[in-house]
Amino acid sequence: MTLTKDIATATESDQCPSDVNNFTTTIKRVLELLELEEEDDYGILKPTEYAFQTAMQLVLEAYEIMGNRFPRGSTCTDEQGGISITWQSKQPKRAVILFCPCSPEKPAYIYRDTQDDHGSEDVIFSSTLAGALAAFSSA
Repeated sequence: MTLTKDIATATESDQCPSDVNNFTTTIKRVLELLELEEEDDYGILKPTEYAFQTAMQLVLEAYEIMGNRFPRGSTCTDEQGGISITWQSKQPKRAVILFCPCSPEKPAYIYRDTQDDHGSEDVIFSSTLAGALAAFSSA
């Protein structure tokens, strides 16, 4: 079973340069995943240490690059203990999803979706995430 913490939707206030609340809300949502039960009938609920560390590192470093332009994201785990962070907007319709796997055997990657295009790429550097989020915020 996958649990989701409030799907965040970008609004004008999410993109306000002086709004640091988007970053702190996203970090709090990642931290709240650690409070989940270990597992249920569908699989692991609580993220693995690797997924948690990867998500925190990428988000913190992306915030260092972006500053207060960082958008608010929602979080969830998958059945193996990986973490996904989703940034989405309805107008215009677009999304960026960061997937942090449960172990280092699989790469972290970003999925981007807009009205006109979609695709994914591995996240080797936090600047990859920052670039995707900057494009998301400016669309």
